[in-house]
Amino acid sequence: MSKQDKPRRPGLLLRWFLRAPVVLYRIGLGGLMPMQLQLTTVGRKSGRPRQAVVDVLRHDAATDTYYVASAYGAHSDWYRNLQANPSVRVQVRRRKFAARATALPKEEGERIVLDFWRRHRAYSRFAFSLVGLRMTTEEEVRAAAAQMRVVAIQPEAGR
Repeated sequence: MSKQDKPRRPGLLLRWFLRAPVVLYRIGLGGLMPMQLQLTTVGRKSGRPRQAVVDVLRHDAATDTYYVASAYGAHSDWYRNLQANPSVRVQVRRRKFAARATALPKEEGERIVLDFWRRHRAYSRFAFSLVGLRMTTEEEVRAAAAQMRVVAIQPEAGR
């Protein structure tokens, strides 16, 4: 992976654009984003709730497990927060639930990212280009996916 293909931290304007979905969830319009969910983690330093809206790469209806990826890898704030405390709150459209987040092994994560790219090529290229990742060929997807962290989010039993 070349230097230009590593995720870059967003500038001020892009940060504002990427945070806009959190505002949509807050005002009750989260249902407008069918391929995303809002994840509320506990801040690893502050202990305060922190929200992020992330793309759903896959939803396994049989186990009700959602798979999401951190394009910034282990450096993403929400990923670092759930590493410190894997108990999270999730909102998918209007549904809200307590869940547990589990980081997947890299190989499994790469398969999920590649499968998502194959099913949603145009969206994948757009979404990942926002963070500076070029994903036009399978080789580029595999290289980018190796840097990401994929997380399985499953509702807690009885909650």
